[in-house]
Amino acid sequence: MLNEKIVEFYEEFQDEVSTYIKENGPVSTNTAFKSLFISYLTEAGETFVSDCTLVDFKKDGENMKLDGYAFNEYFRSLTLIVSKYQGKSKPEKVKKTEIDKLLKKVLKFYKTCGTDSFEALEESSDGYQAYEFIKKHKQDIETVKIILLTNDETVQYIPEDTRNGKVTISYDVWDIERLYQSVLGGQAVERQLVVKLKKKYSTSLPLIKVKGENDVYDCYIGVISGNLLARIYESEGQELIQKNVRSFLQATGKVNKGIKVSLANEPQMFMAYNNGISTVADSIVVENGLNDGGVVNITEITGWQIVNGGQTTASIYNAYKSKLPLDQVNVQIKLSVIKQKDQAEDIIHNISKYANSQNKINMSDFNANDTYHVKMERLSRSTPIPVIKGKSTDYWFYERARGQYLVELNRQPTVAAKREFKNRCPKKRCISKTVAAKCVMAYQGYPYIVSKGLETNFVFFSDKVSNGEFSEPSEQSYIEMISRVILFNSCDEIIKNLKFGGFKAQQDYYTVALIGKYHSDLINPQEIWNDQTINVETKILIEELALFVWDHFQNPTVSGVNIGQWCKKEECWDLLQKRYEAKIQN
Repeated sequence: MLNEKIVEFYEEFQDEVSTYIKENGPVSTNTAFKSLFISYLTEAGETFVSDCTLVDFKKDGENMKLDGYAFNEYFRSLTLIVSKYQGKSKPEKVKKTEIDKLLKKVLKFYKTCGTDSFEALEESSDGYQAYEFIKKHKQDIETVKIILLTNDETVQYIPEDTRNGKVTISYDVWDIERLYQSVLGGQAVERQLVVKLKKKYSTSLPLIKVKGENDVYDCYIGVISGNLLARIYESEGQELIQKNVRSFLQATGKVNKGIKVSLANEPQMFMAYNNGISTVADSIVVENGLNDGGVVNITEITGWQIVNGGQTTASIYNAYKSKLPLDQVNVQIKLSVIKQKDQAEDIIHNISKYANSQNKINMSDFNANDTYHVKMERLSRSTPIPVIKGKSTDYWFYERARGQYLVELNRQPTVAAKREFKNRCPKKRCISKTVAAKCVMAYQGYPYIVSKGLETNFVFFSDKVSNGEFSEPSEQSYIEMISRVILFNSCDEIIKNLKFGGFKAQQDYYTVALIGKYHSDLINPQEIWNDQTINVETKILIEELALFVWDHFQNPTVSGVNIGQWCKKEECWDLLQKRYEAKIQN
């Protein structure tokens, strides 16, 4: 039985779905539900679903269904989404049989992609596009993660992993209770990773326990063989990589060349050249206790996460898959077993921040608690929208962490207070940090990065913030940011009404980028902030530029190329600029 708070969250989520449909129509209820659910998961650090392509494919006669897909090149992982949404006043219970039924429909779709059954479908259909995508990446897929999203309550059940040929198939279930725990409860209810070294890998991990006792954590140091690390990574995959590091790795896609060269040419020197990995865990099981030399033989690790050294691990794994000999490769390892669970998040954050790494990953650069976002949040709460007469009472709401708006709404003590809060800060003026980053990055001339998805774009945005490429938070920079958001939203509305029929998001990005590059003289942030809209001249310009961008999309450098993929390349933006400059010079 769900408690009152979760039922209230369910009702608020239903309202969000209705609002999404009104503001982004025409879209189906299912699409609105999936878009919102995935945005919550992405903000919560679930990078499996970030930058997911949503589809509505269903073939009941053949027991197949698919609601979304994404492929992560870095982790060689395919994510497939299936959703179950219902609009009743209260959530219902989803039983084990229905969970199995829904997940099997997606598995059937994936297996069918190994045949030519989809060749008869219309090439423009969702099913065919997903089939082509999976077919294109088929040789690179090592794991498939099938995820059920539902606004109902499910029983406590997740199927065990299975195999399809050489590919591992894993499953996950997100219901309204788990989403609530992730957004408002402080932490997600997750299936903990348990690495059974003795049982699964026929070995133990000997480490030295660092002397000294404290109530916060125990620390162990030592060496793990490259072969064992690669085998564990092969089996556990992304689950082993701490979420924020995972976000960085998949966004940049960079593999340190020095690591690769060392593994290939001087494997015996790898430990001398490499800084090793820093890991954390919730608990360990040891064999025969602590010996006289302070060494323990660890046979099982629960909640194991690599918080620093993700690239080292992935590079060793790639060498393992390439059949490079790893017999002489050893890696330094530090394992911190955290005893104070309430301090775990802060400890992990600081390990990520302070530990050395081959490619510098400063976790505060893209963490919700970064100073930049904290300051922007404060500015949004203290900078009212101007009015001609009387006292300013309306605000935008900068959502530093997903779900803050709902948290603040639920804090209001009465129905009247909630209504007043919604009047002052309506949902349409709630802007998440990832959406704000999208609007700003598009205007600054990075439409090809924005086209890669919110999560990927946000990592690049954060990197630029840390490098000082964007102004420090101030009332002026806050107003400029909101003006970019208003411009972007206006552009989106205009392009939606022009009804081009496809690639609306990419048109938004590239149209706004043209304005930022060639027509910034028309954009007066203070004027947009004061009026909360753009002027007529800019609206006319947007229509003209949108038509130009659409024509650009219809004429790529390579005939027949997938436009969505082309938009992710810098050459697409470079060519658009050349074409536009030729136009304005004539």
